[in-house]
Amino acid sequence: MRANNGAPMTPTLILTRPAAQSESFAADIAARWEGPLHIIQSPLIEIVPVQASCDAPDAVIFTSANGVGAAKQLGLSDGLTAWCVGAKTADAALAAGFAPIIGPGNADGLLSDIIAAKPAGTLAHIRGKHARGDVRARLIQAGVNCKDVVVYDQQEQPLSDQANAALSAITPLIFPLFSPRMAAILSKQGPFAAPIHAVALSQAVAEALATELVDSLSVAPVPDAAAMLDATLAAMRAQFGRS
Repeated sequence: MRANNGAPMTPTLILTRPAAQSESFAADIAARWEGPLHIIQSPLIEIVPVQASCDAPDAVIFTSANGVGAAKQLGLSDGLTAWCVGAKTADAALAAGFAPIIGPGNADGLLSDIIAAKPAGTLAHIRGKHARGDVRARLIQAGVNCKDVVVYDQQEQPLSDQANAALSAITPLIFPLFSPRMAAILSKQGPFAAPIHAVALSQAVAEALATELVDSLSVAPVPDAAAMLDATLAAMRAQFGRS
């Protein structure tokens, strides 16, 4: 898409994950995008710690980096094995003193890896209040002992003033959406004036989004960070015409 003077328009992305995750994704996008880029951070959830306790497990499971800091506060580190959903979560776990095993980038793949390894002892899934995938139930069904430890809540947040201003204009916006809950929260805050081009991490995320809010919707071919990055860049190229 081009401005009235024929020059390519600057893409605007609105990132809805908590700040640390949004900053990491923004850096990855900027590293691969040539030309101007406008990024608005508007987290739709706030990570709020909750009181928790955990008897010493034999290993932990992190399906989000948000659980790493809370696990350390529980006294769980000092070389404890940590099954991590992907590389960025593993980096956070390593920095916190865990011994990470890097998963393929999505929860289903991580579960497959754990089940194939058949680890002995008890695993603790360090997670938020709102979680998908039935990690504990699926592991127990496969013969792996696992317990849930809820260490934070993901509290709903309104769109920021900057995001609302962009959504009230007529410039197209790219919305990468990483969870069904964020898609549902966004849907409740519409309708919006701006043309929205959404990129969903998975079909479940796409199905949680009110389709009348968006002008186009694409789904990452596999639900992991690398595929989501590629899908977002593809949407940007399709809408704004740069390589």
